[in-house]
Amino acid sequence: MSTLASAITEAVEAVRAQFAGHPVEVVPDGTGGVFVTVEDVSVGPSYAPAVTWLGFQISAAYPDADVYPHYVGPLSRTDGQPHGPAVQSTGWRGQPALQISRRSNRRDAAVDSAALKAERIRRWLADQ
Repeated sequence: MSTLASAITEAVEAVRAQFAGHPVEVVPDGTGGVFVTVEDVSVGPSYAPAVTWLGFQISAAYPDADVYPHYVGPLSRTDGQPHGPAVQSTGWRGQPALQISRRSNRRDAAVDSAALKAERIRRWLADQ
């Protein structure tokens, strides 16, 4: 990752720290950013399975660009209800996924890191 911008390298290290103990895969996206996949992420008892992967792209424009959207492995709600409007079935990097569309409209690049956004997405999903 030595050829990546320092902001992206720092963002990846912050994601690793935020999700300490979880495998984190980082793959260059070919345009100066990276694809990040965090494994074994708990999304709580409202979903089956209750643990999945969380993926997202940190673009070359980071930290000036929001990290959006996020993806998780296919999940079913344990209450039998459909997913809400911010969740849709799609694919991500060649695998089935749910896309989580939670844009940060009032994002502050000095505060809202890729790691914080990933944790907020995880928490939002677990609270559904």
